[in-house]
Amino acid sequence: MTGLGREAVVLIAGTRWSGVPGTDHRLAQALSELIPVLWVDPVVPAAGTTAAADRPPLIPGYAVDELGPRLFRLRTLGPPGFTRPGIRHGAALLVHRALRAALASGPTRVRAILLMSGRDGFPSRTGGTRILHVTDDWPGGAQLMGLRRGVVERTLRANIAAADVVCSVSPGLRETLERLGAGPVHVVPNGCPLPGPESAPRREGRPVAGLLGQLNERLDMDLLESVAATCRVEVVGPITARDPRTVQRLRAFLRGEHVTWLGELGTAQALAAVGGWAVGLTPYRDDPFNRASFPLKTLEYLAVGVPAVSTDLPASRWLNTPWVHVADSAEHFVDLVAQALEAPVRADDVAARKRFAAQHTWDSRAAELLGWAEVTA
Repeated sequence: MTGLGREAVVLIAGTRWSGVPGTDHRLAQALSELIPVLWVDPVVPAAGTTAAADRPPLIPGYAVDELGPRLFRLRTLGPPGFTRPGIRHGAALLVHRALRAALASGPTRVRAILLMSGRDGFPSRTGGTRILHVTDDWPGGAQLMGLRRGVVERTLRANIAAADVVCSVSPGLRETLERLGAGPVHVVPNGCPLPGPESAPRREGRPVAGLLGQLNERLDMDLLESVAATCRVEVVGPITARDPRTVQRLRAFLRGEHVTWLGELGTAQALAAVGGWAVGLTPYRDDPFNRASFPLKTLEYLAVGVPAVSTDLPASRWLNTPWVHVADSAEHFVDLVAQALEAPVRADDVAARKRFAAQHTWDSRAAELLGWAEVTA
């Protein structure tokens, strides 16, 4: 028995549960407050360096684990090289067969299938409303997934055609999906957690600018280095870059005289660290992939009551709040950071930022997505 109960949402994730938490992790946890959720990990190759905790037993070739109250994970064993043409189809069939077996052992009715992967398709013969939730420009980021752009774009077009509901995290991404034939596309942006009282903003000594999140090719390193040349910078997050030159530059930056790197922290610890900052940074490079994104960090800064300075991203402008200062140039970005560092901490401003962020919680995003399943049922 899976313990799922009589009804559940199936979430087909783009990353493993054991990976760096992203949009799919946060939505799964928020959805599990409303309905049981079965998280479907990408297929696990039978041989390779995959961690033992992620590899299911050879027989029956899959496993269902309980991750928390009403939250479960399906792991499926597949062939090595499962992303290669020809093998991909066979690996997908194994996952779909394991999914049907896991649901049948409940037995569990599927209210919705939430597809959040750029490499996978909707499973057959499972029922439920098919919701495609696109979190990034997947064709533009195909290289990051180890796939060819053409393969990812064909998969996306097929999923658009198969979906009952199509959602995106940003207006820019909605336009991309509409050009690929989707319509209508509902914008369901990323959200933020509601932090505990230990995350309240505080100032200890000289004001600090902070950066939260994954450290990779998406960041504007010129901008970060310019900020670090003018003030103290604290960084929370893992290095996830693949490009060797980017990794080298990131490591050099993190060793800088005015930079403190705390590494990857849990959500509560991370938000507590953010509470010690005078300003949070969203320094993304200006490229199509980033313009289609909706950075998690910006709302997470506001949730703790800390203002944000962002490069000129459509998502930052969509928020339409004075608490996110949008820079139109590198010089403007550095100037806005300096102004935030000099500004006094006002209790009214802190409360206003928190109130704004409270309108954009993961709970509200999960309820909205689940609502689309009710509409189309």
